[in-house]
Amino acid sequence: MSTSSHTTVSWVVLTMGNRPRALECAVRSLASADEGDVDVLVVVNGASAQPAGLHGATSLVTGRNLGVPGGRDAGLRATDTAVVGFLDDDAVFRGDRSTVVGAFADDPTLGAVSFRLVDDEGRSAPRHVPRPGGRDADIEGPVAQFLGGACAIRRAAYDQVGGYFGDLHYGHEEIELCWRLIDAGWSIRYLADVEVFHPRTDISRHEDGWRLTGRNRVWIARRTLPWPIALTHVGLWLVLGLLRAPGIRCRCQYAAGWWSGWRTRWADASPRRPISWRGVWTLTRLGRPPII
Repeated sequence: MSTSSHTTVSWVVLTMGNRPRALECAVRSLASADEGDVDVLVVVNGASAQPAGLHGATSLVTGRNLGVPGGRDAGLRATDTAVVGFLDDDAVFRGDRSTVVGAFADDPTLGAVSFRLVDDEGRSAPRHVPRPGGRDADIEGPVAQFLGGACAIRRAAYDQVGGYFGDLHYGHEEIELCWRLIDAGWSIRYLADVEVFHPRTDISRHEDGWRLTGRNRVWIARRTLPWPIALTHVGLWLVLGLLRAPGIRCRCQYAAGWWSGWRTRWADASPRRPISWRGVWTLTRLGRPPII
């Protein structure tokens, strides 16, 4: 693993260009997080025009929708700092940027950090806490996952494991990336003191959300897990997904997506790259065995 003795951070805000007021708040929150200049890049994913209200941030207009992992990858590739932070365009950064810098500077094996997401009521939804059961939202420590819209990643770690699985488009891209980071020997840390506001949301807000969620569960297992673990993973998540999906329509979408995950293959033609059994054990010790 390579590291940099001088840790600098750029920030990437991913947007579709359809929430200008929220985007302005997101950019402002990074610029005012503490004193000093901050490098913010707004990736306009799918729109053809630069949004207003960037307040000193630069922009990258993709011209077509690259999906969430593709848009974040484009933002990271357009920067050159040792660490890249990510924020959703409807989020507000309430932490101290120096805490993020210090975490990477203090631990050369740190591959990524996850921030604490809080909603309108000041609560952290269990699914946004990267620990089993969503427990201990206010306690910092090592974890096996991070939140894509409220995180920072070390460039060297990202490049070593091949970056995001771009063809996922939406859903589970961080899970798959975390599996490979952990397998490669990098650590992930939850920074409970670095708070990010994000309104409470649901997968159903995306028209194709539940279908992609089902499909991607199969894709990430097929591509990245040893076969005995992969088969267990997708079997359990067929049941869990159907139980969690709200209503018959979402359940049907999830089941259709799950089935299409077996019948179709991602377009980037990348080979299957299963993590090691040592990686499986490390994820298990961290409370996230990759069968669930």
